[in-house]
Order: sequence, then structure tokens, then C-alpha cells
Amino acid sequence: MPARSTHHRMRPSGGFTLVELMVAVGLLLVVVIAVSRVFSTASKVTSLGEANNDLLQETSAIERQIRSDFARLDFDGCIAIQCVAVQNNVNRIQFSSASAPLVDPSRPDDAVIRCDQLVFFTKGAQTSVRFTGTQDLGEGTQAPISMAKSSSARLLYGHGVQLPELVPQLAGGIVRRPDPLSFSESTLVPWSFDPAPTGSLEYTSWLASGGGIARGTQPEARDWILARQAVLLADDGANKIYFHAGPRAPQSTFGNNSAIALWEASVAQGTDVPLADNALSPSNDLVSSRVDVAASSLNDLRRQLAPDAAAIARAGTVLSGSQGQRRRIINCFFGPPGFGQLGGYVRSEKFAPSMNRQDVMLTTPTLATNCSSFMVDWTWDDIATTGFSQTPLSEITWFGFPDSAFPANSVERRGVSCLNDLVGSPLGAATDAIRLAVEGGAPAVFSPYGQNVPIRIYTAVFGFNSDKQVFVPLQDPAPSAPAVTAIERADYTPWPTAIRLTMQLHDSENRIEQGRTVQLVIELPRRPTS
Repeated sequence: MPARSTHHRMRPSGGFTLVELMVAVGLLLVVVIAVSRVFSTASKVTSLGEANNDLLQETSAIERQIRSDFARLDFDGCIAIQCVAVQNNVNRIQFSSASAPLVDPSRPDDAVIRCDQLVFFTKGAQTSVRFTGTQDLGEGTQAPISMAKSSSARLLYGHGVQLPELVPQLAGGIVRRPDPLSFSESTLVPWSFDPAPTGSLEYTSWLASGGGIARGTQPEARDWILARQAVLLADDGANKIYFHAGPRAPQSTFGNNSAIALWEASVAQGTDVPLADNALSPSNDLVSSRVDVAASSLNDLRRQLAPDAAAIARAGTVLSGSQGQRRRIINCFFGPPGFGQLGGYVRSEKFAPSMNRQDVMLTTPTLATNCSSFMVDWTWDDIATTGFSQTPLSEITWFGFPDSAFPANSVERRGVSCLNDLVGSPLGAATDAIRLAVEGGAPAVFSPYGQNVPIRIYTAVFGFNSDKQVFVPLQDPAPSAPAVTAIERADYTPWPTAIRLTMQLHDSENRIEQGRTVQLVIELPRRPTS
């Protein structure tokens, strides 16, 4: 019987079946996905760590600068606070446009964005940033001055406006530096929105006459700049003919070495002629940030902004005009908001349009490059003359934009009051004269553009009379004149003992969506006792 042959299928050695390959690839994908997630998580953690580190470094630099500035506080000046609360969807309401952008896209439509401003004066030798080295500041036949120096300066803290597209223009062989003046019949503010396709921001030129129209829409709040503008009170040695001719007028062909004053004034008016309250507004030269010198002094400010105490004292009457004083101070630094000229937000750029010194000046005010909110509060210690006292076992009462301006259940409430809220309160309240001199009459919060536009403002002014509550009128030389007694000053404004600054800072790439809240409490130096 023949042998039966058997056939064996030989399996190739070293190979894998299709099923095995698919399983292996699947496992590899699982491992790759797992590893990528680990790396992604590690990358996010590293990125957030870098963002936090950047914010910490920026916060430290901001704090050092602010505390250094307040340490040099000049008691011969004044302090002005303007708290501005803007609803996130203000542009949608104001322009009746659902497509208008939110001020801060990362927050709800009805969120409140704060754009406060703070002004005070410092003392100590300071030098102009623009004019350094040995460059002469004088023009024409004026005596040359080697350097612009001053022993006093005005400091302004608040958000800046940005116009990076306004670059130098070449026209008629003259390089012109465009500077913003007005936006749709009002001043440029951090939340400005330009609905016109071709733009509606009017501008003029720094070095020559002429101007044009440009778009003025500002970036979202997380990209706002926190500005610190220092303006020296000093004369640059130039003749007044080299200043521009008047408010919003074309600039001189030669350009300006300094502003003629902290407020807008024509050459004819100078700084010696009394100006009407509504004629006072921040100097366009300073708002444009091209110069950091104002040909003013604290005496000029007192003469233009404060009541004539001597004249009223000679009349032997109570000092009136405290409302006029605080109104003039506010108008000088921030513009008259009751006339729709809310302003004082200076131009501040992250990058200079060119290496020209006048363009580089635009970056000088930049303190923080990403700040979506800036809030200013103030408080008093136990000051018997104010009628207000802090209860030792209670929390400190902070004053500023008050909680009473928000609904009872609003998340925007921060435990802040205004003096009007405390009248008749068991905590005690400031005297009526002080309340009027610091905050003005009721209401403490007002709407500069009407109730339909969700922009609200609170102001507090601490004027030039911070330490003398009473004065004694001049004695009539007639022997029969009755004896005179001390009269309480209606412009007495005791200064705060502490300022609280609250900022919402962000990293440049918005890796931390809501940013970080930074709060600084700065105790003001005490006035030296003689």
C-alpha cells in the first residue's frame, strides 16, 4: 500500500498577520495619544507658569513705581480721582448695533469695566525723558537750556489709548507726526468704537498744519495699556509763538518743546488770564504724549484752579467757590464730562511707530501692556475734623465708586461707599462742607452721556487746602470794628490717608483668560509738622 503523503503548510517566520498589525498600530496610537496628552498638559502647565511668572514680575515693577511715586507726594499740589464704570456692551447700546464688539469678550454683556484715573503731584529733581543729554531746548533767539529739569511733576495713572496705525506721514517733504484730537465729536477713550468704515477719528499733525481722518476703534480690554504719565512743571525756554494758536488748532511748523500749560490754552490766554470753567480741558500736547514738560508751576495751578482766598478773606465772609475749585480741577485733568468731553486718557503705545525721538515718546507712559481694569479707592483714618471715624473692630471703610450705584445682588459690589451714603450713618459722616468740597453735591455718581448710555462717573478732589480748616479774616483797622473770629473754610479737603489700587492684569498671549487681580494699598506720607 503506497505511503500517503502529507502536506504541511509552512508558516513564514518573522511575519505578522494583518490582525496583529492592526492591534499593534492601535496600541501605538493609544500610547501616542496618552503621551501627547501628558505633553499637552505639561505644556499648558509650563505656559501658565511662565504667564504667572511674567505677571509677578510686572506686578513687582508696577508696585515699586507706584510706591516710589507716592513716597514723593507734594503736599503743595492736589489729588484728583475720577472713577469711570463702563458696561461691557456699551458700544452695542450707544450705536444700536448688535455687531459692535464687547469691551471685554471674556466677560458677560452686563459686566462693568473700570477705567479709573488718578492724578497727584510729586516733588524732587526730575529730568525730561524727551530732552536728555546736551540738546538745547530753546528755539530761535531764546537762551539755550542744556536740559529740562524740574523739582515738581504731575503724575497721571490710568488707561492709555492706542493708535499704532498712525505712523509718520511724508507730505510736502515734511515728516508729519499725526496726533488724535477728537473722535465723533468727543474725545478718544479706551473703549471707543468706530462704526464708520472709513474712520471718524480726526487728527492733526505734530510738526506742521493739516490732518485727516482715521479709524479709532480701540483693542479689547485685555489688551489695554495701563499708563503712567509724568509731566514736569518746567519751562523749556521756548517763545510762546512756538506753541499752537489755540484749542484744537493746527500745530506750529516748528512743533512744541513743551505744553503751554497742563490745560488747553491759547497763546493769547497764556496761564495768567482767568479761564471759564468749561474752557478748561487737558492739554492736547500732553494727551498726545509727544512732550513731558508743561510750562506751568504749582503757583500757576493755584492761581487758575483755586479760589482767591485772600480776596475772600478780606471780605470777611465764608469761603465759597469750593464747588468751582473741584470742578475746575476735574476739567483741567479729565475734561468737562457734563459736556460730553470725558477725556484725559493719554496716548500710550506698546511699540514706537519709528525710531524718531518724538515717536519713541509715545511708549514712555506705558507701565503695563495688558490691563483690563483699573480701580481707585481712598480712605481716611480717625480724623476728628472730618466727622468721620473708623471703628477699630470693623473693616476699613473705603470710598470711591459706591456699591449703591449697582443692584443689591450685583457681583460688582466691593464694599465701597461714597460720603453721600454715610450722611446720618451710625459710622459717622464727614461734615457737609467737606463732603461738598471732596465729592460735590448729590448725586455722587452721574451719567455724562445720559441715562441710556451705561457710562457712570464718580469724582473726588482733594484740593490745595489740605491742612487748614479755618482762617481768620483781616482785622478792620477802624478802632470801633468788632473783633473777628476764625471762619471755617468751605474748601477744606483733608487728604486721604491711604489709596487702594485694584488692577486686572493679563499676560500678552491671554493664556490666563481672566487674568490676575492685583491690589495695592498705599499709605500716603504724613504732612511734616512745623
